Amino acid sequence: MENSQQKKNANVYLGRFVLIFLLAALFVAVYTLILQKNYKTNTLEAAVERDIECSDAIHTLVSDRFNKADYDEINTKADMDTPRYQELQQRLNELRTLNSTRYLYTAKRNSEGKLIYLVDGLDLDADDFAYPGTYIEDEMIPYIEVALEGENVYSQDIVDTTWGHIFTACYPVRDAETNEIIGALCIEMDMESSYLFLEKINNIVFKAAVVAAFVIVLIIIFMYRWMRKQNEKDLIQQKKLEETAAAADAANAAKTRFLLNMSHDIRTPMNAILGYSKLMRGHISDPEMQHYQEMIEQSGNVLLSIINNVLDMARIESGEMELDENYSETGNIVSGVCSVFEMESQKKNLTIEHYVNVQHPDIICDKTKMQEVLTNIIGNAVKYTPPGGTITITTDELPDEREGYIKIRTVVEDNGIGMNREFLPHLFDSFTRERDTTSAKVVGTGLGMAIVKSLVDLMDGSVTVESELGKGTKFTVTIPHKIAPPEYYAKKVSNEANEKVEFSGKHILLAEDNDLNAEIAILLLEEMGFSVDRVEDGIFCVDKLEKEPTGTYDLILMDIQMPNMDGYKAASIIRHLPDVGKSGIPIVAMTANAFAEDRKKAFEAGMNGHIAKPIDASKIKETLAEILK
Repeated sequence: MENSQQKKNANVYLGRFVLIFLLAALFVAVYTLILQKNYKTNTLEAAVERDIECSDAIHTLVSDRFNKADYDEINTKADMDTPRYQELQQRLNELRTLNSTRYLYTAKRNSEGKLIYLVDGLDLDADDFAYPGTYIEDEMIPYIEVALEGENVYSQDIVDTTWGHIFTACYPVRDAETNEIIGALCIEMDMESSYLFLEKINNIVFKAAVVAAFVIVLIIIFMYRWMRKQNEKDLIQQKKLEETAAAADAANAAKTRFLLNMSHDIRTPMNAILGYSKLMRGHISDPEMQHYQEMIEQSGNVLLSIINNVLDMARIESGEMELDENYSETGNIVSGVCSVFEMESQKKNLTIEHYVNVQHPDIICDKTKMQEVLTNIIGNAVKYTPPGGTITITTDELPDEREGYIKIRTVVEDNGIGMNREFLPHLFDSFTRERDTTSAKVVGTGLGMAIVKSLVDLMDGSVTVESELGKGTKFTVTIPHKIAPPEYYAKKVSNEANEKVEFSGKHILLAEDNDLNAEIAILLLEEMGFSVDRVEDGIFCVDKLEKEPTGTYDLILMDIQMPNMDGYKAASIIRHLPDVGKSGIPIVAMTANAFAEDRKKAFEAGMNGHIAKPIDASKIKETLAEILK
């Protein structure tokens, strides 16, 4: 018993010793890192301050030596023969040499709006000498832009350029008579030695940290092996597994809540951006303003597409993506996607050809996911096909082994830039792009093709790709669908009559807490002929409906996430009102909760329809016509 207690005490003392040692080691490591960071910061600040003083001195010496003609009349290499250029070049070269400056030159914006070199203070036979008219390198453009706006600008850190590590300063040069900014004077100081010195310090600290970490790890391992008893191993391991499982469940639940909240919070302002942009379209006559409006709408749609891709990929990975199948027409699915890219294809002078050859045009499918697949594929074709190119989309019907089913094969072929064969096996991997955004100058998340593959798999289909660099790409998507039954055609004829539904005189009660979204919805509805009353939450919605005479409102448009009472609760209360004329009123959810489960929840709450934000006028019209027919 005594030996057991002594052993227990020894374990406690050893544990305390190791803990104190680890805390001391951690304190020393953190303190060392802080000292290193402060030293690095102070060293860098001192070097930058020194270079600023030197640059200011050079600027003071030469800034009043230039006149407007020095910037206006020097534009090309041919101007190097003029006496004035030679005089300025010699002066800058002498100053550069005397002050150990790496580069000293003047610059301006040419008639095309490009930033160019004028007089370079380097030796004329230097390898990196810049002739008049040479375009300014990308690294220097931001600094010169600021200088041309009238401000002195200095780099506050070591700038890593293609020609080495430097400090840079740019100054505006003004005409002595008019004070007009006529160009810029740029000075670049060599900071290679400072950079190497700081890198050396970083390496020393890193090596010391590695050694310290190694020692700490050894001590931890020793303590772990010495103190832990074998008969406790299984119990501790089981506990860890249980904790890990609980943490994973909590993480999945948190991710689901995050996705729902993020979707709602992003779609709400996106609804305002796209909604107002579309409303502006019919009220602008100035061509330049029309162009601005088009750019806002186009950029908003791109952003919405990226948001949808990120959210969809997360939901696919968590197994939350489900099919929401309904009746659709094959040709309309593809033509609807093509219309999305009509504006962009016109700007690039692209020809989009669409051919449909099907015997059974009406099918049962998840139209939204079908269009998402084609949007990603056709969108890539539009992005990566150069101006004047052609995109051909062919939709065919193939037989299926099951009775009452067919396969719809859609081939999207372009004569764009194509892809390397080595990249094709990785095409459908998440976050994978053959060309990054900077080099390709095409925005995207690298999720589009991963989503395509996941959605096609979800629909029991297949997708293949053929591509050759410089010649183009061909995607083939084949998905099985159930043929729409004969009774659907009668419903289809009825739906086509919906376009003739008269909205004039119809009265809508709109429940929307967001003022911007409410204003957009009211404007769209009033343009369709509706009269609209708006309330801010579910409580006011129920109260307004109860106070007004039966038949006052023909329909309720209900937001979901509202203060005091949400849309689900309000719809449930309305469905239980004693007045049948009020409890049976059509209710349509119009919300930023855009997932399939949100649509399902809306119907379970007693609603008759679901419109996701950002709202689309044609979607609202189609949904309301179906309900009010």
